[in-house]
Amino acid sequence: MIHIPPDWALATTHIASEYVSCQFLALISRWPNAIPPLELDFVMLMACSKLANTLADAYRNPVTINLDIVRYADVLHMMEKGINPACEDRLLARYPPDNQIHLDRPTVVCDKFGIIVFWYLPGAIDLAIQNDMVAATAMMSVPLARSVTSSAATNDKWRTHSSNFYPSESGGTPGCINLSPAWFFQGHLAPKFYPHVLVALEEVMHPNLYWSSLATKLALGLWAADKKLDKIGNCLREWASVFTALTIMCNRRSLLHRDPLSRPQWFDVMTTFGNYGVATIKMPNLGIECVYPAGSMVPGSG
Repeated sequence: MIHIPPDWALATTHIASEYVSCQFLALISRWPNAIPPLELDFVMLMACSKLANTLADAYRNPVTINLDIVRYADVLHMMEKGINPACEDRLLARYPPDNQIHLDRPTVVCDKFGIIVFWYLPGAIDLAIQNDMVAATAMMSVPLARSVTSSAATNDKWRTHSSNFYPSESGGTPGCINLSPAWFFQGHLAPKFYPHVLVALEEVMHPNLYWSSLATKLALGLWAADKKLDKIGNCLREWASVFTALTIMCNRRSLLHRDPLSRPQWFDVMTTFGNYGVATIKMPNLGIECVYPAGSMVPGSG
């Protein structure tokens, strides 16, 4: 049993994660409903309940694709970015999707051996949490604006190139920035942000990764305390996520790509919020296209 100091922001995240995990198991089995923890306020409790219900709905609605994800991962090059059309054409010829799947309700997508490679969770994020995210993003307008580049786009710079952004009808600032404990350690603004719900699904999807990440974060905090590195320790206490990085993308069209720093057995969690029109997310290598309304969470294998 891991003990998290109560003054760590991660303590609330862990309580929320445990509640979502227990409630998810109750919904898909004959377990009794989880007792709502008193440490969570009403808004967070409702958000966790909504996420657990959406996860359970997806789990009860599996779709199977004719793909061996392990073999597919083995043929990818190290640090494969997925923005080389010729390479992608060769992969599609070798591993063509057997049909085209359009998703508009909570679903899990499994490979032919039953390994979950994709969770589609529309409506997973409660509106109150979305509003908090919008407010937090507004506080990041200056670094977001500075992140956009206009020099010649390259394989390494496309994520922030101006050609991939468009103006916001709601007044948001287009841009793309990364957040991490090191970002806060450098003295940057730490806006009010609520990653608890974003992290909570990790314990459901990949409990081993969740617990190992949690243990690593605590060990690092204890090391900082032992070495009397107060500045690092304070940053770790304020970082409320087991993830080491978070990317904020505002009003960006993303090219088809892969995350070169991820792994097949991990999940990249994509979340969308705000006020916008019709949007879709496409994964042509899996033959999947999804409606992508605000409040969706889409975790996919790295």
